[in-house]
Amino acid sequence: MVKEKIGSLWYTKKAYFFVLPSLFLFFFFFLYPLVYTAYISTTDANFFNIMKGPTFIGLENYKVLIFEGRFFIPLLRTLLFMFTSIPLKVFAGLLLALLFNSLLLKAKRILYVLILLPWAAPWFFLVLIWRGMLNQDFGVINQVLSFFGLGQVNWLNDVGNAFVAYNIVEVYMAYPFMMSVIFGAMQSIQSDLYESALMDGAATWAKFRYVTLPLIKKPLFWATIMTSIASYLIFGVPFLLNRGGPARLNEFLLVYGYKEAFDLGFYGYAAAFMVLVFILLVILIIPFLKLTKVIEE
Repeated sequence: MVKEKIGSLWYTKKAYFFVLPSLFLFFFFFLYPLVYTAYISTTDANFFNIMKGPTFIGLENYKVLIFEGRFFIPLLRTLLFMFTSIPLKVFAGLLLALLFNSLLLKAKRILYVLILLPWAAPWFFLVLIWRGMLNQDFGVINQVLSFFGLGQVNWLNDVGNAFVAYNIVEVYMAYPFMMSVIFGAMQSIQSDLYESALMDGAATWAKFRYVTLPLIKKPLFWATIMTSIASYLIFGVPFLLNRGGPARLNEFLLVYGYKEAFDLGFYGYAAAFMVLVFILLVILIIPFLKLTKVIEE
Protein backbone atom coordinates (compact mmCIF):
# COMPACT_ATOMS: atom_id res chain seq x y z
CA MET A 1 0.00 0.00 0.00
CA VAL A 2 2.84 2.36 0.88
CA LYS A 3 4.60 1.58 -2.39
CA GLU A 4 1.41 2.32 -4.32
CA LYS A 5 1.06 5.70 -2.57
CA ILE A 6 4.70 6.55 -3.25
CA GLY A 7 4.30 5.52 -6.87
CA SER A 8 1.12 7.53 -7.35
CA LEU A 9 2.77 10.54 -5.70
CA TRP A 10 5.72 10.21 -8.07
CA TYR A 11 3.47 10.00 -11.10
CA THR A 12 1.51 13.03 -9.86
CA LYS A 13 4.71 15.09 -9.54
CA LYS A 14 5.82 13.83 -12.94
CA ALA A 15 2.52 14.97 -14.44
CA TYR A 16 2.97 18.44 -12.93
CA PHE A 17 6.48 18.54 -14.41
CA PHE A 18 5.09 18.01 -17.92
CA VAL A 19 2.32 20.56 -17.38
CA LEU A 20 4.67 23.32 -16.18
CA PRO A 21 5.69 24.55 -19.68
CA SER A 22 2.05 25.02 -20.64
CA LEU A 23 1.34 26.80 -17.35
CA PHE A 24 4.31 29.10 -17.93
CA LEU A 25 3.07 29.98 -21.42
CA PHE A 26 -0.43 30.62 -20.07
CA PHE A 27 0.79 32.96 -17.34
CA PHE A 28 3.30 34.74 -19.56
CA PHE A 29 1.19 35.24 -22.68
CA PHE A 30 -2.33 35.53 -21.23
CA LEU A 31 -2.61 36.08 -17.50
CA TYR A 32 0.26 38.55 -17.07
CA PRO A 33 -0.79 40.80 -20.01
CA LEU A 34 -4.36 40.74 -18.71
CA VAL A 35 -3.33 41.77 -15.19
CA TYR A 36 -0.93 44.39 -16.51
CA THR A 37 -3.60 45.81 -18.83
CA ALA A 38 -6.01 46.06 -15.90
CA TYR A 39 -3.35 47.93 -13.93
CA ILE A 40 -2.49 50.33 -16.77
CA SER A 41 -6.21 51.05 -17.21
CA THR A 42 -6.25 52.69 -13.76
CA THR A 43 -3.46 55.13 -14.67
CA ASP A 44 -2.97 58.11 -16.98
CA ALA A 45 -0.32 56.28 -18.99
CA ASN A 46 0.34 57.92 -22.33
CA PHE A 47 3.13 58.52 -24.81
CA PHE A 48 4.36 61.67 -23.03
CA ASN A 49 4.74 60.29 -19.49
CA ILE A 50 6.01 56.83 -20.38
CA MET A 51 9.56 57.67 -19.21
CA LYS A 52 8.72 59.20 -15.83
CA GLY A 53 5.92 56.72 -15.14
CA PRO A 54 2.12 57.05 -15.11
CA THR A 55 -0.01 58.35 -12.24
CA PHE A 56 -2.75 56.30 -10.61
CA ILE A 57 -6.17 57.82 -11.37
CA GLY A 58 -8.51 54.99 -10.32
CA LEU A 59 -11.59 54.49 -12.48
CA GLU A 60 -11.42 57.80 -14.36
CA ASN A 61 -10.77 56.14 -17.72
CA TYR A 62 -13.79 53.87 -17.22
CA LYS A 63 -15.97 56.85 -16.28
CA VAL A 64 -15.02 58.63 -19.48
CA LEU A 65 -15.70 55.55 -21.59
CA ILE A 66 -19.05 54.69 -20.03
CA PHE A 67 -20.62 57.98 -18.95
CA GLU A 68 -19.42 59.98 -21.96
CA GLY A 69 -20.52 57.18 -24.28
CA ARG A 70 -17.18 56.68 -26.02
CA PHE A 71 -17.28 52.92 -25.53
CA PHE A 72 -20.76 52.47 -26.98
CA ILE A 73 -20.17 54.02 -30.41
CA PRO A 74 -17.63 51.41 -31.61
CA LEU A 75 -19.63 48.77 -29.72
CA LEU A 76 -22.77 49.55 -31.71
CA ARG A 77 -20.78 49.43 -34.96
CA THR A 78 -19.39 46.02 -33.95
CA LEU A 79 -22.82 44.66 -33.01
CA LEU A 80 -24.23 45.88 -36.33
CA PHE A 81 -21.41 44.13 -38.13
CA MET A 82 -22.11 40.93 -36.19
CA PHE A 83 -25.79 41.22 -37.10
CA THR A 84 -24.93 41.35 -40.81
CA SER A 85 -21.83 39.17 -41.11
CA ILE A 86 -22.78 36.14 -38.97
CA PRO A 87 -25.90 35.18 -41.01
CA LEU A 88 -23.96 35.70 -44.25
CA LYS A 89 -21.10 33.46 -43.12
CA VAL A 90 -23.42 30.75 -41.84
CA PHE A 91 -25.51 30.86 -45.04
CA ALA A 92 -22.43 30.74 -47.29
CA GLY A 93 -20.94 27.82 -45.36
CA LEU A 94 -24.22 25.92 -45.31
CA LEU A 95 -24.89 26.48 -49.00
CA LEU A 96 -21.43 25.29 -50.05
CA ALA A 97 -21.63 22.30 -47.72
CA LEU A 98 -24.92 21.28 -49.29
CA LEU A 99 -23.39 21.70 -52.73
CA PHE A 100 -20.41 19.47 -51.93
CA ASN A 101 -22.65 16.94 -50.21
CA SER A 102 -24.74 16.63 -53.38
CA LEU A 103 -24.22 13.60 -55.60
CA LEU A 104 -24.67 15.76 -58.70
CA LEU A 105 -21.41 17.71 -58.17
CA LYS A 106 -18.46 16.31 -60.13
CA ALA A 107 -14.70 16.65 -59.46
CA LYS A 108 -15.33 17.27 -55.76
CA ARG A 109 -11.74 16.71 -54.67
CA ILE A 110 -10.30 19.32 -57.01
CA LEU A 111 -13.04 21.84 -56.27
CA TYR A 112 -12.75 21.24 -52.52
CA VAL A 113 -9.03 22.05 -52.59
CA LEU A 114 -9.63 25.21 -54.62
CA ILE A 115 -12.46 26.43 -52.44
CA LEU A 116 -10.37 26.01 -49.27
CA LEU A 117 -7.61 28.33 -50.54
CA PRO A 118 -8.80 31.29 -48.41
CA TRP A 119 -8.23 29.10 -45.36
CA ALA A 120 -4.74 28.02 -46.42
CA ALA A 121 -3.33 31.36 -47.58
CA PRO A 122 -2.10 34.01 -45.08
CA TRP A 123 -5.08 36.15 -44.08
CA PHE A 124 -3.26 39.49 -44.34
CA PHE A 125 -2.13 38.62 -47.87
CA LEU A 126 -5.74 37.94 -48.90
CA VAL A 127 -6.99 41.18 -47.33
CA LEU A 128 -4.34 43.17 -49.19
CA ILE A 129 -5.43 41.51 -52.44
CA TRP A 130 -9.02 42.51 -51.69
CA ARG A 131 -7.88 46.08 -50.98
CA GLY A 132 -6.39 46.24 -54.46
CA MET A 133 -9.51 44.68 -55.99
CA LEU A 134 -11.71 47.24 -54.22
CA ASN A 135 -9.64 50.24 -55.29
CA GLN A 136 -11.89 52.85 -56.86
CA ASP A 137 -9.63 53.75 -59.79
CA PHE A 138 -7.91 50.52 -60.91
CA GLY A 139 -9.60 47.77 -58.88
CA VAL A 140 -10.89 44.79 -60.83
CA ILE A 141 -14.32 44.95 -59.17
CA ASN A 142 -14.99 48.48 -60.41
CA GLN A 143 -13.66 47.52 -63.84
CA VAL A 144 -16.18 44.70 -64.04
CA LEU A 145 -18.96 47.01 -62.87
CA SER A 146 -17.96 49.60 -65.49
CA PHE A 147 -17.94 46.90 -68.19
CA PHE A 148 -21.60 46.20 -67.41
CA GLY A 149 -22.39 49.94 -67.34
CA LEU A 150 -22.99 50.14 -63.58
CA GLY A 151 -20.37 52.79 -62.83
CA GLN A 152 -17.59 52.89 -60.28
CA VAL A 153 -18.17 52.45 -56.55
CA ASN A 154 -16.11 54.21 -53.88
CA TRP A 155 -15.66 51.07 -51.78
CA LEU A 156 -13.10 52.18 -49.22
CA ASN A 157 -13.71 55.91 -48.74
CA ASP A 158 -17.46 55.83 -48.21
CA VAL A 159 -18.89 54.76 -44.83
CA GLY A 160 -21.71 52.57 -46.13
CA ASN A 161 -19.73 51.06 -48.99
CA ALA A 162 -16.79 50.30 -46.72
CA PHE A 163 -19.11 48.50 -44.30
CA VAL A 164 -20.41 46.39 -47.18
CA ALA A 165 -16.82 45.69 -48.25
CA TYR A 166 -15.96 44.49 -44.72
CA ASN A 167 -18.83 41.99 -44.92
CA ILE A 168 -17.80 40.73 -48.34
CA VAL A 169 -14.17 40.16 -47.35
CA GLU A 170 -15.08 38.66 -43.98
CA VAL A 171 -17.46 36.16 -45.60
CA TYR A 172 -14.72 35.23 -48.06
CA MET A 173 -12.26 34.69 -45.20
CA ALA A 174 -14.66 32.72 -42.98
CA TYR A 175 -16.71 30.49 -45.29
CA PRO A 176 -14.06 27.69 -45.50
CA PHE A 177 -14.27 27.12 -41.75
CA MET A 178 -18.07 27.09 -41.72
CA MET A 179 -18.27 24.90 -44.81
CA SER A 180 -15.75 22.36 -43.45
CA VAL A 181 -17.55 21.97 -40.12
CA ILE A 182 -20.99 21.61 -41.71
CA PHE A 183 -19.76 19.37 -44.55
CA GLY A 184 -18.01 17.09 -42.06
CA ALA A 185 -21.22 16.79 -40.06
CA MET A 186 -23.21 16.00 -43.20
CA GLN A 187 -20.76 13.27 -44.18
CA SER A 188 -21.47 11.46 -40.90
CA ILE A 189 -25.21 11.16 -41.65
CA GLN A 190 -26.14 7.65 -42.74
CA SER A 191 -27.51 7.35 -46.26
CA ASP A 192 -30.27 5.03 -44.98
CA LEU A 193 -32.00 7.99 -43.39
CA TYR A 194 -32.22 9.80 -46.73
CA GLU A 195 -33.44 6.66 -48.45
CA SER A 196 -36.17 6.24 -45.84
CA ALA A 197 -37.20 9.87 -46.25
CA LEU A 198 -37.28 9.43 -50.02
CA MET A 199 -39.50 6.36 -49.70
CA ASP A 200 -41.86 8.41 -47.54
CA GLY A 201 -42.16 10.92 -50.37
CA ALA A 202 -40.02 13.65 -48.80
CA ALA A 203 -38.86 16.37 -51.19
CA THR A 204 -35.41 18.04 -51.08
CA TRP A 205 -36.48 20.72 -48.62
CA ALA A 206 -38.22 18.19 -46.37
CA LYS A 207 -35.12 15.98 -46.27
CA PHE A 208 -32.97 18.98 -45.32
CA ARG A 209 -35.41 20.20 -42.66
CA TYR A 210 -36.26 16.89 -40.99
CA VAL A 211 -33.11 14.83 -41.58
CA THR A 212 -30.06 16.99 -42.28
CA LEU A 213 -30.69 20.01 -40.06
CA PRO A 214 -31.49 18.13 -36.81
CA LEU A 215 -28.38 15.96 -37.20
CA ILE A 216 -25.97 18.84 -37.89
CA LYS A 217 -27.39 21.36 -35.39
CA LYS A 218 -24.70 20.74 -32.75
CA PRO A 219 -21.65 21.36 -34.98
CA LEU A 220 -23.55 24.14 -36.77
CA PHE A 221 -24.26 25.87 -33.47
CA TRP A 222 -20.65 25.42 -32.32
CA ALA A 223 -19.31 26.87 -35.58
CA THR A 224 -21.74 29.79 -35.26
CA ILE A 225 -20.40 30.54 -31.78
CA MET A 226 -16.82 30.53 -33.08
CA THR A 227 -17.61 32.84 -35.98
CA SER A 228 -19.62 35.12 -33.66
CA ILE A 229 -16.58 35.55 -31.42
CA ALA A 230 -14.42 36.20 -34.51
CA SER A 231 -16.88 38.86 -35.72
CA TYR A 232 -16.89 40.50 -32.29
CA LEU A 233 -13.07 40.62 -32.28
CA ILE A 234 -12.69 41.64 -35.92
CA PHE A 235 -9.55 43.66 -36.54
CA GLY A 236 -7.51 42.65 -39.58
CA VAL A 237 -10.10 43.21 -42.31
CA PRO A 238 -11.16 46.81 -41.49
CA PHE A 239 -7.67 47.81 -40.38
CA LEU A 240 -5.91 46.66 -43.53
CA LEU A 241 -8.64 47.74 -45.93
CA ASN A 242 -8.93 51.38 -44.82
CA ARG A 243 -7.97 51.53 -41.10
CA GLY A 244 -11.62 51.77 -40.08
CA GLY A 245 -12.27 54.83 -42.18
CA PRO A 246 -13.15 57.12 -43.59
CA ALA A 247 -12.53 59.62 -40.78
CA ARG A 248 -12.70 56.89 -38.08
CA LEU A 249 -16.40 56.35 -38.82
CA ASN A 250 -16.10 52.59 -39.33
CA GLU A 251 -13.91 51.68 -36.37
CA PHE A 252 -14.92 48.50 -34.59
CA LEU A 253 -13.89 47.69 -31.02
CA LEU A 254 -10.37 46.38 -31.57
CA VAL A 255 -9.56 48.94 -34.26
CA TYR A 256 -10.65 51.79 -31.99
CA GLY A 257 -8.63 50.45 -29.04
CA TYR A 258 -5.54 49.90 -31.20
CA LYS A 259 -5.60 53.42 -32.67
CA GLU A 260 -6.17 55.05 -29.29
CA ALA A 261 -3.10 53.23 -27.94
CA PHE A 262 -0.62 53.16 -30.82
CA ASP A 263 -1.71 56.04 -33.04
CA LEU A 264 -2.64 58.57 -30.35
CA GLY A 265 -0.58 57.21 -27.44
CA PHE A 266 -3.36 57.09 -24.81
CA TYR A 267 -2.25 53.81 -23.25
CA GLY A 268 -4.25 53.97 -20.01
CA TYR A 269 -7.44 54.99 -21.81
CA ALA A 270 -6.99 52.27 -24.44
CA ALA A 271 -6.24 49.67 -21.76
CA ALA A 272 -9.49 50.53 -19.96
CA PHE A 273 -11.32 50.26 -23.27
CA MET A 274 -9.87 46.79 -23.93
CA VAL A 275 -10.75 45.62 -20.41
CA LEU A 276 -14.38 46.55 -21.12
CA VAL A 277 -14.18 44.67 -24.44
CA PHE A 278 -12.92 41.57 -22.62
CA ILE A 279 -15.58 41.79 -19.90
CA LEU A 280 -18.35 42.14 -22.47
CA LEU A 281 -16.94 39.17 -24.40
CA VAL A 282 -17.15 37.00 -21.28
CA ILE A 283 -20.73 38.18 -20.70
CA LEU A 284 -21.66 37.29 -24.29
CA ILE A 285 -20.04 33.83 -24.11
CA ILE A 286 -21.94 32.71 -20.98
CA PRO A 287 -25.39 32.48 -22.69
CA PHE A 288 -23.78 30.63 -25.61
CA LEU A 289 -22.33 28.05 -23.23
CA LYS A 290 -25.72 27.55 -21.60
CA LEU A 291 -27.37 27.14 -25.00
CA THR A 292 -24.73 24.56 -25.92
CA LYS A 293 -25.67 22.46 -22.89
CA VAL A 294 -29.36 22.74 -23.78
CA ILE A 295 -28.70 21.57 -27.35
CA GLU A 296 -26.57 18.65 -26.17
CA GLU A 297 -29.38 17.50 -23.91
